Amino acid sequence: MTFQQLQTFCLVVEQKSFVRAAECLYMAQSSVSQQIAALERHFGVALFTRVGKRCNVTPEGRVLYKTAKEVIDTLGSLPARIKEVNSLGKGRLRLGASSTVSTYLLPSLLRRYKDRYPHIELSVKTDYGYKIIDAVRSDDIDLGLVGHNLNWLADPALKSRPVSRDHLSLIVWPGHEWCGRSLVEPRELTRGHVFIHSRPDSGMRSVVDKFIHQENLVFETVIEMANHESIKLAVEERIGISLISSVAISHELATGRLAEVPLNRLNTIDRRFLLISRAGQEYNAAEKAFVDLLESDDGR
Repeated sequence: MTFQQLQTFCLVVEQKSFVRAAECLYMAQSSVSQQIAALERHFGVALFTRVGKRCNVTPEGRVLYKTAKEVIDTLGSLPARIKEVNSLGKGRLRLGASSTVSTYLLPSLLRRYKDRYPHIELSVKTDYGYKIIDAVRSDDIDLGLVGHNLNWLADPALKSRPVSRDHLSLIVWPGHEWCGRSLVEPRELTRGHVFIHSRPDSGMRSVVDKFIHQENLVFETVIEMANHESIKLAVEERIGISLISSVAISHELATGRLAEVPLNRLNTIDRRFLLISRAGQEYNAAEKAFVDLLESDDGR
């Protein structure tokens, strides 16, 4: 069974004549008859009854006609549909992001993306960075946004590109003895202060641990919290101090709920947020538009 046979069959049904169908197709009547005969052999049923030069479609033929027309109409609309998707009239974008990116960076990006391309269907998966990476590998999502990790950079099944930079900030509660200081030395962090730390498997934990190891710091008391929000609340409640991602504290600093204190050599530690996709992946229109937004000045 071929697409041409289905087209010929539908035209015979509509013209109620092999002769007129052949004329419309600029074909010999014998060629039309051969195509219909091939379909009848394929399905094992008669598709027409012939009375003189007139032919009537059989019940089986009517079933085939309905389905064949749907197939033909669908295929006929493909060029326009593909053009529409390519011009971002329609489409789908499946994103994945680690918790920091999803909470503090992605919302404004999504708003700008939806403003520009309102008909693109968006979905976002938020999870640990390594789970986002697994979802990219398995093609469960199109693009992932995660913190820098050497394991991901070395994976030949993935490609990555830096899209933003993250820094650490030392945060305390308003009125803390360090507020107003021009600089705090790292060794002062361990002197009678409870340190609020992130969970061991988080991306931010690895960045903070890098600074702690660099400065050979040993805290008497460490309390681990699940995420940025719980860390910030713990500091607000004067439970302890913390080193936290700078992108996570802009609102609290603006409203005076937290204070940021300069910490010597903290600027030597940062990390990049990475856009992750599959190696060899060719971006479709929706994906490319998102990548372009990330790389534009207003997308950073």
